[in-house]
Amino acid sequence: MIKTMPLVALCTLIIAVDGAGGAIVTRYDLRGSNWNVYVQRVNASGAVQWTANGVAICTATGDQFTPTIVSDGTGGAIVTWYDNRSGNNDIYAQRINASGVVQWTTNGVALCTAPEDQFTPTIASDGAGGAIVTWQDYRIGNWDIFAQRVNASGAILWTTDGVALCTSTGDQSYPTITSDGAGGAVVTWQDNRSGSYTDIYAQRVNASGSVQWTTDGVAFSTATGWQMYPTITSDGAGGAIVTWQDNRSGNWDIFAQRVNAAGALQWTTEDVALCAVTGGQQSPQITSDGAGGAIITWQDLRSGAYDDIYAQRVNASGVVQWTANGVALCTSTGDQSYPTITSDGAGGAIVTWQDNRSGSLWDIHAQRVNASGAVQWTANGVALCAATGAQMQPQITSDGAGGAIVTWYDYRSGHPSMPIALPR
Repeated sequence: MIKTMPLVALCTLIIAVDGAGGAIVTRYDLRGSNWNVYVQRVNASGAVQWTANGVAICTATGDQFTPTIVSDGTGGAIVTWYDNRSGNNDIYAQRINASGVVQWTTNGVALCTAPEDQFTPTIASDGAGGAIVTWQDYRIGNWDIFAQRVNASGAILWTTDGVALCTSTGDQSYPTITSDGAGGAVVTWQDNRSGSYTDIYAQRVNASGSVQWTTDGVAFSTATGWQMYPTITSDGAGGAIVTWQDNRSGNWDIFAQRVNAAGALQWTTEDVALCAVTGGQQSPQITSDGAGGAIITWQDLRSGAYDDIYAQRVNASGVVQWTANGVALCTSTGDQSYPTITSDGAGGAIVTWQDNRSGSLWDIHAQRVNASGAVQWTANGVALCAATGAQMQPQITSDGAGGAIVTWYDYRSGHPSMPIALPR
């Protein structure tokens, strides 16, 4: 079998709340001869708190890529990444406290150093100062899904090199994760076990590292065509809501499904269509609505000319709450893409995206939508940054006070750097 490597973003910024109105941002960084992992904290007033240009999380030999981050619950964070210091790609993690001091082994704790490659880690809090990390893993000869838990002290809690969540035939890839609220997690991924298309599956793992649902996962969607790139949020009751892009109709549409704590699907057997209008809808992102449902945003080509930004809310019973096929957050000229989302803490959400309405370079815009689906800010969004050069790939987290903190890559200096905005 030929091993196909997963797609890897050339630039990645991920952001986590610090619990005090600010945020912690991680990135991988080529300031030396290799890609390494750095973090920076910004307070509620927008002042950077740690070493200029960030604290080094890992500067080991080889390259470290695609870090992701979660709050540790005490003002710091836990970061995970994939790491080729050994010659293969492995999974590592590091904790940093609120003062910017790394807490675990220099250059990180190894979560998995199994043979072959491990890629695309994602992370969720375990609710006790540690974290659960999931990734796609080639040790068996095709891509599978594994997970590991690390406690607040950096001790590995589960089976060496991780617990297998899915080792079915075909490839399983692009896992995403959310806490189950009981020290475990729910993980979703796209799955090629059918041999023809990718489908959506999920598995729950408890705090002890025991899988809780059907061996190799619960099938969320096995409809015809491709179901791809799932993202996940907690339903607040031990289960989860998952959204993905889906071309069962021949176009890319947005679907979602809820699974309860016992692994039973809660909505219609063929999932809930959040948007199935003509044109393509892609890149869905999800956040909880705080009431057992979720708000999902995506980029949308229904106009036939440019990608726009839309959103939809679905309640705990799987009933869409807003305008059929979604509320328009931005339909400005030019393309709007790469949306990301966070809760506003009041049943609505704040969405940010990269925006080409100027016709030349990408800028960063944002919009808030309330629990009823009414946009709250300037039509087509508030400009967070329209500086010279391109601003791209925003990431967002709540500020805990109804607003949000957004970070992005910024080329105003001629190479990408990392400013912050706090929209209210």
